[in-house]
Amino acid sequence: MPELDALRAELAEIDKTIMELVGRRNEIAKIIGQEKAKSGASVVVPSVERIVEQRYIDAGAAHGVTANAAYRISRAVIDESVDVQGRLPRFQEPKKICIVGGNGGMGRWLSHFLAARGHAVSISDPDCEGAEFPAVSLEEGAKADIIILATPVPVSDRILDEVLSASSPDAVIFDILSVKEPVRERLRKAGAAGRHVCSVHPMFGPSAPSAAGRNVIICRCGSAAADETAEMLFNVSDILFMDIEEHDKAAAYVLGLSHAVNIAFSDALVRSGCTSAEFRAAASTTFRKQTAVSVEVANENAELYYAIQRENPENDAALRKLEEAVSRVRTLPKEEFISLMQDAAAWYQQP
Repeated sequence: MPELDALRAELAEIDKTIMELVGRRNEIAKIIGQEKAKSGASVVVPSVERIVEQRYIDAGAAHGVTANAAYRISRAVIDESVDVQGRLPRFQEPKKICIVGGNGGMGRWLSHFLAARGHAVSISDPDCEGAEFPAVSLEEGAKADIIILATPVPVSDRILDEVLSASSPDAVIFDILSVKEPVRERLRKAGAAGRHVCSVHPMFGPSAPSAAGRNVIICRCGSAAADETAEMLFNVSDILFMDIEEHDKAAAYVLGLSHAVNIAFSDALVRSGCTSAEFRAAASTTFRKQTAVSVEVANENAELYYAIQRENPENDAALRKLEEAVSRVRTLPKEEFISLMQDAAAWYQQP
């Protein structure tokens, strides 16, 4: 089929051209990002993003591309530009920062992120093999201006106690745990005693290309100075403040529930008796979208996800809601089922 071969060759050239243009777009985005970094301007500007999205939709309409496809392409190139700009150094007043657990996944991510911002980063970790930053003892690390705990949940409270005992009263201390219950009481007591403590939760994992435009929760524990320091360190992110007591309920839904849905979905497929190839061949649009997320979840850190499921005391309530919801889907009569879906659609439209 010579005609098909020629057309496919033309498509290949078009694909290369598209990537060349995206690369050139990234180069321009980088220059813009450098100017933003000089002035301290935000990486993410929602009003500009809306203009770009509409520009793609309008251009798509003029060239036979559906609005949905044009929008998805616009988001892909916008997100790429945000990450290009988010990876650029934004130098801050240099601080000595020690990351306890700094040789783990998020510890390494934080080390690179903070070093790129001009800070002097060291790590304290029982396993320093392959460490990319200076490794120090916990006692030495506690002398830093800022001490960050990127430790496993089960040992976090003990290590926090050691850090509080060994560090200067002027040091800023915070954790990045996905579950705050183990450290909540100690952080509150430390904050009440005048220590500069808070609790941070980056709502992304170590595979994130940058922190720009991604959510970071800062949990207040009684120290405005610590809150401000954490906000300064993550000032390219979308920051939400809350009291530490509010965190675990929110995390039970945005992490625990969403993880559980995808883990259970995958488990149901595994136990169906069919192969993934068989289901892919028959896949609907919704199935493709759902499995795209579930595949990512299935390949994440299983031990961390176990901790998120088991160590957050608020998770049981969230999962009971899920069990009730599944039961309702299975048993509701037609009119109530339709109402359930309409209520969900209305909930998602809330500002």
